[in-house]
Amino acid sequence: MKIQHAKAKQGISTKDELGSSEVRILTAAQNDLAEILALQKLAYRENVIRYNDENIPPMIETLDEMTEQFKIYTFLKAVVDGEIIGSVRGCMQDGFAYIERLIVHPDKQNQGIGRKLMAAIEQKFDTPVFRLFTGHLDDKNISLYSKLGYVIYGEKVQITPTLFFVNMEKINKNPNFTI
Repeated sequence: MKIQHAKAKQGISTKDELGSSEVRILTAAQNDLAEILALQKLAYRENVIRYNDENIPPMIETLDEMTEQFKIYTFLKAVVDGEIIGSVRGCMQDGFAYIERLIVHPDKQNQGIGRKLMAAIEQKFDTPVFRLFTGHLDDKNISLYSKLGYVIYGEKVQITPTLFFVNMEKINKNPNFTI
């Protein structure tokens, strides 16, 4: 199983519904990981309640585990006024781009930041197919991913007694990509 980083590309800046503040999508640095982990735990609190389970993977991930993953994955961050308000990570594995842990600060959700992070992470990979997974009860996530062109495939996978993952994939329709 070969896992590799995406090619480094420049960050993306856009004005957003956050008033006059500019949302910048940048490649995260290792010294951003503690802030990303804290944001991850805040963003996934809603899932803890939804699944009645404190032990879902994003909540029990440690900084050491994230640091190890940083060696393999490309991490992006969404920044407004110097504060990280979102993140996503991805890697190439077995010919597919796997995208994981899309997070946006709960106060900044539904403002297009998740879409921007997804577009930016997809641009990092030359692949025929993007893959991700989300919780089976995460209707908002499933809806977002569906709007971005992802479709459910395969069977649900049980992760904890109350959490099943739904696998989703998207064919890369980027005109610059060739198989």
